[in-house]
Amino acid sequence: MIDFKPSHVVLAVPPLTGTMGRAEREHAAAIIVRTCQVQGDEWKSVTEDQVMAMLTADLEAGTQPFVSLIKNPFFKPDPAALVAAGFAKRDGEALELTAKGIEALRPCVRLQEVSGA
Repeated sequence: MIDFKPSHVVLAVPPLTGTMGRAEREHAAAIIVRTCQVQGDEWKSVTEDQVMAMLTADLEAGTQPFVSLIKNPFFKPDPAALVAAGFAKRDGEALELTAKGIEALRPCVRLQEVSGA
């Protein structure tokens, strides 16, 4: 059961470590999560244009984690691997986290915000 919003997911540097088995998948998931955060704070499909707008705005504002990651030569998001592992699905040109992908984020959720404490 998905009982948390994208804004409840903490995107540290590096983001989502140890949640999806490979940094490339976790980086791709972090991009989707952050885009969902700024596109209405709901789990939905995101397009490349939305991702690029989010990245541009975050870089201009100095928002982490992408300000640090964009300079990191090991930052190699792999959306295809995210899909192949069942953590996301393609909907035409858009990409969306699956229930499995969202559930994998649970270790990075701020519990106090979900419970309302």
